[in-house]
Amino acid sequence: MDTNITLHDFLQEILEPIIDDCIRRSMLKYLDYVTQESQVDPGALGITEAANYLKLAKPTIYELVAKRKIPHYKKGKRLYFRKHDLDEWINQGRVKTENEIRAEAGKYIVKRKSRY
Repeated sequence: MDTNITLHDFLQEILEPIIDDCIRRSMLKYLDYVTQESQVDPGALGITEAANYLKLAKPTIYELVAKRKIPHYKKGKRLYFRKHDLDEWINQGRVKTENEIRAEAGKYIVKRKSRY
């Protein structure tokens, strides 16, 4: 048995299959990525658009996402946001005006008095 291997044999028998496998796996990964991207709602905002829409820095958005404090979607490694969800999220933090608080207090007092 000849243990001497030529450079040509080494390339053809050992390196070529390894390189072919790497290329095949890379292409499959790329095709999977492209397929995922095409399934995303065209109205969805990316991280940059969401940061601009909310007038917040991107690191702030990432922090809110990590703490699950902001509604978001994740497809692969990408984050997406919908304006409608962001608008609802903003509205949840609405602070009532003094007149609204007084009106609610008045309704509460009337309701409590009617019980007695």
